[in-house]
Amino acid sequence: MPLHSKQDYSIGKASNIDIRLLSVFITVVNSGGLTQAQEPLNIALSSISTSIQDLETRLGLKLCNRGRGGFSLTENGHEVYHQAQKLFEAVEHFNANVAGLKGKFTGELKIGILDNSTMSPSTRVPEVIHRFSEQHPDVHISIKVLPSNEIEEALMSGGLHLGIGLFPDSKQTLRALVSFPVVIDLYCGNQSPLFTKENISMHDLQLTGYAKGCYSPDIKSKLLQQLPAPPASSYLSEGLAFLIMSGRYIGHLPRRYSANWVKNGEMRALPEALFSHELELSLVVRRGETMGPVMRSFLEIFSAFTDA
Repeated sequence: MPLHSKQDYSIGKASNIDIRLLSVFITVVNSGGLTQAQEPLNIALSSISTSIQDLETRLGLKLCNRGRGGFSLTENGHEVYHQAQKLFEAVEHFNANVAGLKGKFTGELKIGILDNSTMSPSTRVPEVIHRFSEQHPDVHISIKVLPSNEIEEALMSGGLHLGIGLFPDSKQTLRALVSFPVVIDLYCGNQSPLFTKENISMHDLQLTGYAKGCYSPDIKSKLLQQLPAPPASSYLSEGLAFLIMSGRYIGHLPRRYSANWVKNGEMRALPEALFSHELELSLVVRRGETMGPVMRSFLEIFSAFTDA
């Protein structure tokens, strides 16, 4: 090509209007419907509906079903949603990289954290966030507290950049960058007949309700197989603590999280040699993830703290 020839730097048929409509579409999908998207978008339902119709018209594709049957994506809608996520992720990387060239990081860092995973002293998450925000005050840090399976789903869809949780069976989809242990004990409340019992057997436990939570042992474990089927559950530790302190249930919680209740006589950890276990929390990214300067900086700080 001659040096001074005219070149076409257009990016296909996408326009600013398409970008805006795609942004509305992504928010609608993430919110679970048009009505639910009104608050995050801060626009009227009629405007959201018009935007979705305009996007379908511009693309020549039906993206979603909406009406009495509820909101659902068509097959084309699923594909457009995933491609739009990739588009905005690429734009985010571009903006972050250009800002990094100027020595100023901007953009957003989205982190999913398992409930009370900071109870492991080696995670050092608060210190890492403090140092990172000092160095990069213009980066918006967004943290969501989610079960591990939802963290994995959000990482795979591009809704999160980093995750901290329990991912024992996700080696094909996620890459663990740092791992750290957390000690889990089995607890009963002070209204439980187990609270004052000296020698507790598996038979005693089988007479008590078991409440399942995010720190319960793997379903394949012999211990969990011997416990009664969970008649109650909570994937937030505070909810599980309420169930335990009712005296009707036993359940697994992180030792550091439960320390105050134990100190106050509201809970008791059942014999450690029999019922305690250690789980491995991991800081993960999506396998094959291309890391921009914002994520690299956060991970460098994280690594410095965990190595200290």
